[in-house]
Amino acid sequence: STLFPYTTLFRSDFMANVKYYPEDVLVEKVQSGEYGWLDYINHHSPEWQEEYTAFCKERDLIVNEESAEEFVDWKGEQIEAGE
Repeated sequence: STLFPYTTLFRSDFMANVKYYPEDVLVEKVQSGEYGWLDYINHHSPEWQEEYTAFCKERDLIVNEESAEEFVDWKGEQIEAGE
C-alpha cells in the first residue's frame, strides 16, 4: 500500500512508540479533550491507521482532525450495518 509522503514521515517515529487503548478508554480521552479524532485513530489499532490512510487517499482528503472525524463516523456506520 502506498502512503502519502507526509503520512510516512508522521508514522515512522510514531509507530515505534505507539500505545493502543481499548475503545472505552479512547472515548474517555476524546470526551475529556485529551485526545482529538486523529489521536483516537492512531491509538485504536494499526488496522484503523491503514484504513484511515486509504480512506483519505480514496476521497482526496488530507490527514487532519476533520477527515479523522469523518473516518470515525464512517467506521461507526459500517459497524452498525454489521459490515
